[in-house]
Amino acid sequence: MSLRNKLLVAGAIGGVGLIVLMFAIFGGGGIRGYLEDNFRRQSGSGDSIVYTSTAKPKAVYEQIRGARPPADTQLDPSGYFLRYSDDIVAITANGTGSRIYIDDERRGYSHWLFFVGGVWGTGGSGDNFRGGGPGGGK
Repeated sequence: MSLRNKLLVAGAIGGVGLIVLMFAIFGGGGIRGYLEDNFRRQSGSGDSIVYTSTAKPKAVYEQIRGARPPADTQLDPSGYFLRYSDDIVAITANGTGSRIYIDDERRGYSHWLFFVGGVWGTGGSGDNFRGGGPGGGK
């Protein structure tokens, strides 16, 4: 490979790296940062935070989903649920507006199990499964 081709390849790799870096710094924030920047915080404790919005739940759901696409969604008459890699977001009606809950994965499954359990599983890691048959190893 000629020096010119090597420089072109290096430049292309560097350009891609710069684009990824810029996206990470300016446009690739996680769901928590997005909620913090776009909604009014009502309360919070640890990894569980509640935000509010004057918009209706469906509009909030579409806004969040469009800005930070989730891994999965679940729609229910009681609310809109979005699953991210480490968080669960639930959007429910709050008078004429919305309440937006964000919980870490474990607490989110525990809190919203009735709505997402049959679809997303139980939220358990399965680490405590010891088998069901007779014999050793229990």
